[in-house]
Amino acid sequence: LKSDTKTKQRLLEADRDEKIHLYHRAGDEAVLPCNRPSSSDSCSSVDWKYKRNENMKHQQEVHRGIVQSSPRSARMSLDRNCSLIINNINAEDAGWYSCSYNTYVFLNLLIISSSPPDADPTVNNFTLACSLWRFSSSGSCPYKSLLWLDETGSELTGEGDGYKSEGQFGCVSFLTVNLQSSRRFTCQFVEGNKVKIEAHYQHEGMMSVSTA
Repeated sequence: LKSDTKTKQRLLEADRDEKIHLYHRAGDEAVLPCNRPSSSDSCSSVDWKYKRNENMKHQQEVHRGIVQSSPRSARMSLDRNCSLIINNINAEDAGWYSCSYNTYVFLNLLIISSSPPDADPTVNNFTLACSLWRFSSSGSCPYKSLLWLDETGSELTGEGDGYKSEGQFGCVSFLTVNLQSSRRFTCQFVEGNKVKIEAHYQHEGMMSVSTA
């Protein structure tokens, strides 16, 4: 209980320290910076902690410069600046990270998938889901912050040639598409009129892939 209270207090104090929001796509390599003093020449005093949501007890990912054993540890390492490097990131990596030197990093992931996950992409119509995975206390995504675009960069709203917007619910936006021809769809997360991250879905015959 004391540990959770201390973590919440640190979150409240984060505005007075260094708070960083990072945006990535699934499969990226994420580098989470640590505000280590330049006078320090070792990571032996560095700890990294992680929380997926407010109700989760924090996990010790790095203790005194050593990556701790966990299902994710094989994808984690520290660089010479004690930044936490996470390879091949996925939805389970999204959340809040803290470094010993009052650095708070919020890792956000934008992922496009079929909905439901086992949908057959070879049928004429199926639905794409664009999801922003983030720390739960960051709140729900603002309305119309997840946008779908076509190959020309035009926003896809309502219903049109080969698509139908199914709307945004929280941090997930749905688009039903007709894939009889090769098409490319883009999902963007927009905050304050600025595109923070975008992901692409390319369909070519029998092949459908999400790309950077």
